[in-house]
Amino acid sequence: MSRPPLGSTLDILGLSMPWYSLLMMIAVGVGIFLSMREERRLSLPRDTILNFALLAIPLGVIGARLYYVAFTWSRFQSNPLEIFRVWNGGLAIYGAVLGGLLAALIISFTSKVSLLTLVDAAAPSLVLGQAIGRWGNYANMEAYGSRLYSEAFQFFPLAVEIRLLGANGTEYWYWHMATFFYESIWCLLIFILLMAYRKKMKRSGDVFFWYLLLYCVGRTVIEGLRDDSLLLNVAAAQVRISQILSAAACLGVLIFFFLRLKKRRKLHLAEALCWSGIVAGIVCTFMGEFERNAYQMLFLPAQLCLGVLLLVDVVFFIHYIKRAKRLYAPAIWMLTAASLCILTLLLGIGRMGGDNVMFITLRQWVAMLHLILAGAWFYLRTGNEKRCGTRHANDETIHMQEA
Repeated sequence: MSRPPLGSTLDILGLSMPWYSLLMMIAVGVGIFLSMREERRLSLPRDTILNFALLAIPLGVIGARLYYVAFTWSRFQSNPLEIFRVWNGGLAIYGAVLGGLLAALIISFTSKVSLLTLVDAAAPSLVLGQAIGRWGNYANMEAYGSRLYSEAFQFFPLAVEIRLLGANGTEYWYWHMATFFYESIWCLLIFILLMAYRKKMKRSGDVFFWYLLLYCVGRTVIEGLRDDSLLLNVAAAQVRISQILSAAACLGVLIFFFLRLKKRRKLHLAEALCWSGIVAGIVCTFMGEFERNAYQMLFLPAQLCLGVLLLVDVVFFIHYIKRAKRLYAPAIWMLTAASLCILTLLLGIGRMGGDNVMFITLRQWVAMLHLILAGAWFYLRTGNEKRCGTRHANDETIHMQEA
């Protein structure tokens, strides 16, 4: 399994079909079926999803290809016809999402349906399609990560072998991180969470916004491990474009959740702590990215950012327990986050100047986790009384409002 066992194409009766294309078609088919079920659950007009799919599929493919081509134009300028050979790979998910959103806007306007309800119906299908589609990258030997030199890490699914042709045509196989697999598993987990909790989300758009926050948190970290990312040069270092967009999307969702809170005269301490965690988490993540690429001297400042996150967790925990008088879920979240921060700081002792690829990634995961926790806090603070049916839940709501 370290190499695609069936090659990059499926050959039957003299016909050859790229696995990439076949998996994309499977993902689309499964997505339409699932979205049609969500169409009925959300009481959308009949055939809304079919009409949406007929428009979203071509616009998604066009958007995904144009996004990729725009940032890798040097690869296509000598042979523009290569732009149309999408079966060779080269589709960017953010371009596909933008194309899909454009289709959703058009269908929403022409069919007079709620845009947020429409994207809610499509969000679980989208993330499941991403989980399936990443295996097309496996068949094409793309979307892989940094090279792994240690034999201890040279096994599937942690790593895959990538072929390199030498000047004399000799094949060489090198072990690289299986980042396509990491993202596929992350997308599958998001799909399970969305399907499990979508019925408890009472506001239109919640399913889509949670998809966006969760996916972009994972993509911000996983993208940093890839060797074939679309890059942007910043201060003598290279930053991955998808990381910037992912972090920006996370921030946009968090701002949206925060703005939905009831207007109040002042910012509560819990919310201020959440924003401190958000800022420190993003700074810590990108500081690690620069550290990994060019500036090893950023190790200590990045560790300091992690210490700030630990302090935020501890203060939030103490504040919440003082207000709520009991160990409700938000306090448990922050206690868990604090424990992860402590563990990561301990693992970082003596690592300055070493091979820190794995450690930086762990630190980034812990840092970005705080964005999810902040989003959960803002989300739960908005209209909790509509979702809490039990006395225990209402008591917790009161305590959260006090915090």
